[in-house]
Amino acid sequence: MPYVLGIDIASTRTTAATCVNSGDGWSVPEPSWLGARGPAAASAVFLDDDGYLLTGDAAVEAGRSAPARLLTGFHERVGDDVPVIVGGERFPAESLSAVLVDAAVDQAAERFGEKPHHIVLTHPVGWGSFRRDLLRRALAEAGFPRAALVAAPVAALHAYLAPRGDVTAGVCEFGPDGAVVTIAAATAVNGWQPIKTLEGVDPAEAVGKVFELAHGAGVPPQTLAGIVLCGEAPPVPGRTPCPVFASSDPVLTVATGAANIAARRDLPQPGGAGSHAVATVETTLLPRVDTPEELTERPERPPVDITPFPLPERTGAAKLLSRRKPLVAGAAVVVLAATTLLLTLTTREATADKGPEAPPTTSSSCAPPTPGATPSTPEGRC
Repeated sequence: MPYVLGIDIASTRTTAATCVNSGDGWSVPEPSWLGARGPAAASAVFLDDDGYLLTGDAAVEAGRSAPARLLTGFHERVGDDVPVIVGGERFPAESLSAVLVDAAVDQAAERFGEKPHHIVLTHPVGWGSFRRDLLRRALAEAGFPRAALVAAPVAALHAYLAPRGDVTAGVCEFGPDGAVVTIAAATAVNGWQPIKTLEGVDPAEAVGKVFELAHGAGVPPQTLAGIVLCGEAPPVPGRTPCPVFASSDPVLTVATGAANIAARRDLPQPGGAGSHAVATVETTLLPRVDTPEELTERPERPPVDITPFPLPERTGAAKLLSRRKPLVAGAAVVVLAATTLLLTLTTREATADKGPEAPPTTSSSCAPPTPGATPSTPEGRC
């Protein structure tokens, strides 16, 4: 049975949803069960001792006994110069994200008995072309050369609002680092396009920030098509001048919208004869090519002032020992005993080949004194 798959990789959890085509058209999105106790799974990868990678909740469980081998937060690091290092191995962040995608695809294929016809993967709204191209290459190497990348707020809007006519709407994404607030405008030709975004917003002020952004863009709050809440969304207090959309499980909203986008890709695009399909905005459509194109130029980074500092001068053993971390009591005793034994053995080796030595000339402290001699000190008297 043909189906499509939408995947949302957030900072702490990954979700997915599917739409099935039973012959009468595409069904409504249904969540794909990824976690051990729910549809959402942890956005985590674990490298075991044999070099195999575990994903999701299984990775978190394995990481309890070996936390140094647990990898999290890598999706936001796509495009960083420093790779993720664990167990002496280097992992590009985008490759770890592709591992999570592959796990979600395998989970869906096990349920439906085949791979999905289309895949739509979301990404943070602030990503530029460089970071999207890195993820695109990683997905192509993982076997998904035709997956589509869509900004997370755009996918969230497709869960509730079709871009019909010239409308504006808002999205509030709630996460562990606060809320990401976005307003987007839509046309029948271009679909939803983000206009302005604020990150790190206090969750209690997220809805109010949508109205502020809309006012700054010249859009009266009461004319907004709606506000979509996704992620760990808190309840919205009071009444709002426009509709607010929040499902019973807002964590699945972005993946649900991504599945809607993937299903609509099978429809004729606007402009064709007798077409009434809704335009789909795709940030990046992965081309079917053997050799990927050159990456776009890395965005210019602001200059960084580095204050030089003098290297520590070479020091002797005494000064070096003063910087040594103190050993625990048991270890110190073992080291001291080993040192004493080594000195004893060394002394015996040094005297082993020598002939018998004459006894010491000094007399016993209790020997009778020589007649007429006067002891210089009171020591040695019996």
